[in-house]
Formats: sequence, structure tokens, C-alpha cells
Amino acid sequence: MPKHNMNRKAIMIIILIWAASAMLLASASGYCLEIFGNANQDDTIDESDIAYARDVIAGKSPATELADANRDGIVDIEDIKQIQKIINSTEDHLTLKTFTIYDKAKIVTVPMPVEKIAILNLACAEAIRCVKATDTVIGIGTSMVEGSNKDFFPELGNLRTVGKWSEPDIEAILSLKPDIVIADLRTPDTEKLEDKLEGSGIAVIRMGFTYPDYSLAEMTALGYILGKKDEAKEFTDYAGKSIDLIETRISSIPEDKRPTVYPIYYTSSNLWKSGSNGSIVDMLCGLAGGVNIAHNLTGGTGGMYPTVDPEWVVKENPKMIFTWSSPGGYSISNDTQMKALWKSIVEAPELSQVSAAKDKKVYLMTTEVTSRPRWFVGLAYLAKWFNPDQLKDLDPEAMHKEYLEKFQGVEYKGTFVYPAT
Repeated sequence: MPKHNMNRKAIMIIILIWAASAMLLASASGYCLEIFGNANQDDTIDESDIAYARDVIAGKSPATELADANRDGIVDIEDIKQIQKIINSTEDHLTLKTFTIYDKAKIVTVPMPVEKIAILNLACAEAIRCVKATDTVIGIGTSMVEGSNKDFFPELGNLRTVGKWSEPDIEAILSLKPDIVIADLRTPDTEKLEDKLEGSGIAVIRMGFTYPDYSLAEMTALGYILGKKDEAKEFTDYAGKSIDLIETRISSIPEDKRPTVYPIYYTSSNLWKSGSNGSIVDMLCGLAGGVNIAHNLTGGTGGMYPTVDPEWVVKENPKMIFTWSSPGGYSISNDTQMKALWKSIVEAPELSQVSAAKDKKVYLMTTEVTSRPRWFVGLAYLAKWFNPDQLKDLDPEAMHKEYLEKFQGVEYKGTFVYPAT
């Protein structure tokens, strides 16, 4: 029997084996664009994917999950046709895997072209700006017209709202008839969104644009979905350059020379909710060259946000403390609130014996630079705070200013970190 007629079961086994190894490769050397048709599992779909698919058909290369572009269980000439359409931007659909954090990746098929979208969360609104596609937005989550967000997203203010990011208004969405709805990775539950839109022809895509492990892959996928490949690549190249610089400098620091860190997830509730393996704060801490003392703990949402015992923090004696969510933001012109919070942490009785508090190595950041597409700005601040000798020439504020002006089209202002230097 010719190799290109291998039975489907054998093909699927090979696909699963290769997918596992490719995931490890992608995590070490960059990211994988999770769109079916990306046969060689790099960060783009181009002629090399056609060549790879031909090698799979000829038995020269192992099949990958994404090489099965039309998802019929076998890699053949029909997959090559779909890949060519994606390259030429003439495809009538795109099928992609979306990250969900807690569950297996979801597979979503999006009818193409996408011309009208509804977006529920702030990070998505910022991502849409990054790829210069705000003209496609016809419905927004209410958070985009609340508080300081009105100042940051003035061009979206007159659009119809479609409920909260966590409580979508299904009737409003249906009345607008968008091609797709983009929602947060884990909120709202599928029962509140996907299940209620089933049969409407409106595709739901889960994208966070905040998790360091997934963010650049999501932005690239967004570029394909909205016909903004070049714009997405401009952003990922820009962000990737900063991320790579930090990674290169940090990689030379031995593990035992890296500072131990206690990350505080959300300070308005208490000082003892942290982030462990899989959380944004843990990812940022590791990438910045810190050792998260809470990395191996479990608890809280998804098992990633445990509440810790103050005595345990004292025992671990972290050298650094940082907060993931603090007062401040784009419309805040002074650091009064951040300074007061910083003082309350440094002077907390429970932390009086902890090195980070005694040495005043406590740092605050707003979610705008930690849980948006510009998370790499927050990473830059952390990396410089943790390892100043290796990153003397890194200027996070200048990086942030350039990002806001170049990719968001707004002036640089506001208060985002404390201390500022």
C-alpha cells in the first residue's frame, strides 16, 4: 500500500506523537501558530508548510496535527489546497486551537472573511488596536466605557455595549450579528456564551493576550483571522525583541544567584493571595529571573492562586516582593495611592522580619502592564528590579512610551509602577 494511503488510525497516532514533541520545541524556541495548515508548526503559514505537507504525504516527514489542514484525519492534497488558500488569503474558513488554561485546547472554525466582531474584554480591545483593526469592532464589553478606560479607548465609546466581560448580553450580541465574538480565556463560562450562541452562526474565540506563554501566538492568530498578518507580525517582532533581550541576559544568571520572590496577586483584598505555577504572575516572575516561592503551591482559581500563611512567607524570607494588581493607571497622574499601598506592605507587621520589606525591595505594578498585550513592559520592569546589573541599559518606561504611541495611538501618561525607578 502506498505511504500516502496509510490508514487514518496510523496517521492520527503519528500526529499525536509529533504534536507532543513539537510543543516542546515551540516552547523552547518561540511559539507555534495554532492554526490548522501550519504543517511545520512554526509561527507562520507559508510555502514551507506546503513543502512539509508534501513530505508527509511522501512519507519523508512525520505528520503533525496542524498539517491536517481540513481536519479529515489524513494528510493529503486537499490539505495542501487549504494551506495555499490561507497563504493567498482566499480561504473560506480558518480552524484554530484556542487556549483555555484549565481545560484542553478548544478547536474553533471561523468563517472567513471576518468583517464584524464583538469584543468582551479590555485585553482584546488593546490587541485589536495592535493590529489596527478597530474598524471591525461593532460591539464592546461595558468595561471599555467605564472609568479610566473611556480615556484610553475613546474611539470605542460610541459603540453598542454587549454586557460585561463576565456576563455577556446574548440578545445584544445576536441583534448585532457579528461574525465572531472574542472573549476571555476562562470567563464567562461556556454556558453563558458558546452554548447560548449555538446555531447562530456566530463563532466564539477565546483569547487572553495576557499570558506570556500564549500571548504572541494569539496575536499572530488574530492577524490571520482579521486579515492583518503584517500588522500582527510588526507587533510580535517588537515585543519579541524585548522578550529575547531579557531572556538572553537572564539566562547567564545561575539559579542559586536569582532572587527569591513573593508575588502578591491582588492587594486590595489582602497581602496573602499569591500566584503559583501556571499563573500570569508566576510566568512573569520566572521570565524576569526571579524564583517564585509560591511556584509549587496550589489553591484558589484553577489551583493557581493560593492564599498563603503569613508565617510561611516569613519562613521563606523572600528577597523581593511585587504586586500584580495595584492602584494607578492611564488616567492617574500621581503616585499617591500606589505610594500609600507600598508603605502599607513595607510596614505590615507580618512582614517585619522579611528581607524584602526590611530592604524596601517591594514593587507595585498595575494590571495594565501585567495583564494586557503589553505584559512585556511589566516583564521589563521586573527583570530590571530583580537583576539590575544585567539590565543596566534597559529602559522599561521608554519601551512603554514607544508601545503606546506606536501600537495604541495614544500619548504616554499615567502611573503604572512604584517606585518608578
